[in-house]
Amino acid sequence: MKIRLLAPSDTDWAAVLRRCRHDCYHMPGWARAAEFGDRGSGWALYARDGDAELLVPLVRRAIGGGEWDAVSPYGYGGPILSADAGQDFADAALRQAIAMLRAHGCVSWFIRLHPLLNASWHSGVGEVVDQGPTVVIDLTKSKAEHWRDTAHGHRSDINKAMRAGVTVRIDESFGTLGSFVSMYYASMRRLEAPTYYYFEERYYQTLRRELGRRLKLFVAEEAGVAIAAALLTVAPSSGILQGHLYGADDRSLHRQPLKLLIHAQRDWGRERGYRVLNLGGGRGRDGVQDSLFRFKQGFSPDTRMFRTQRLIVDPKRYAALCGGGKAGELELADLRGYFPAYRR
Repeated sequence: MKIRLLAPSDTDWAAVLRRCRHDCYHMPGWARAAEFGDRGSGWALYARDGDAELLVPLVRRAIGGGEWDAVSPYGYGGPILSADAGQDFADAALRQAIAMLRAHGCVSWFIRLHPLLNASWHSGVGEVVDQGPTVVIDLTKSKAEHWRDTAHGHRSDINKAMRAGVTVRIDESFGTLGSFVSMYYASMRRLEAPTYYYFEERYYQTLRRELGRRLKLFVAEEAGVAIAAALLTVAPSSGILQGHLYGADDRSLHRQPLKLLIHAQRDWGRERGYRVLNLGGGRGRDGVQDSLFRFKQGFSPDTRMFRTQRLIVDPKRYAALCGGGKAGELELADLRGYFPAYRR
């Protein structure tokens, strides 16, 4: 088996994607953008044995003293496999990858599994943890079925917004990107989100440049003024749409424009033959369903489990970074909490 790290500029990365079912999170351009969100350098772990292939995007984050850890880029960039590769091959590849990464100074590896593409993932390497459900919309349903799936309150607010003259369009030129970022920040403040979610300007510009037509900016407007906007990622090869980031103007919340935006994204995806729109989950931990999750579930009763995989690459250094001694041993024994524990 051959295992190596691929840089985003490596032509093998794009070649693997042409052979494997994937989402936008697996693209080299997503890793480039993640460098400004996850504050590290973007790579992909690639393993091949005959026709069997595995690719896992990661961001290399410095710890200090030449040591580093790996994390999936923000989103659901879990492992992707070629059609004839099974879990046994994947686990063997991960075990060999751990040895290689340890030799290069890596301490731990945190993987965000894809709730759709990794739904049947049952790895025996490290610890796989259920984080909570994500809400998905089955785009193969009819328009009438989608409307029946929509909560009564959501239907009422969507109708009120449209009667008030609120419209939704796709901003092909991204001229309202700056307004979107401001509204997104406002939404994060309302949600009291951690600073991690306040991505810098270069993050959005890189996403736009790297993803091209696979990134859509939906804008809700009233009297020609943007009152909410959302970024939607498009993966034609797998038929998956992802509601990436949403934002609304504080002064227009009474119009419930985010509900109209999701309604428009759902219609757009269904009409173009996509399979599923993933809205993501809530803010709750350990599967607790909070108000954000319930808001999303107002569009669909269907859910998929979001899981993560935690891998200790260098147990000795991991324990030392967690304080050493008994404290380090305890952290090594239980990987189901905050991971990696030394970044708590």
